Amino acid sequence: MGLHNWVQIYLQEKLNCIDYKGYKARDKDMPDVNDHVINLQFSWKGLVKPVGSSFIGVSPEFEVALFTIIFLKSNERVTNAVVKVDEYLLEVVVCRHGRAIGTSYPKLLSSNNRDL
Repeated sequence: MGLHNWVQIYLQEKLNCIDYKGYKARDKDMPDVNDHVINLQFSWKGLVKPVGSSFIGVSPEFEVALFTIIFLKSNERVTNAVVKVDEYLLEVVVCRHGRAIGTSYPKLLSSNNRDL
């Protein structure tokens, strides 16, 4: 389904399939124009996703490049890499599905600890 991508989240919300619950920005209460990664909570078709994460407003080329680099660096079924991108400390997760990427997503590590 790809609910780690802001375009898919938007399309599912437009179809009334997602009930958005809230977000966490990095180290602050409100995101601003410089925030490009958020943790969010939503329900999709009645199932609650307690914490999901997504890049927001970055180019598809950036996402493809980042996830491809992580994919190519390991042959493990799941590869976790901690990276610093601009001001963000992220854990990037890439899961293999055979010779392809099955799923991939960022986890925002440098965020505040307030509840959603």
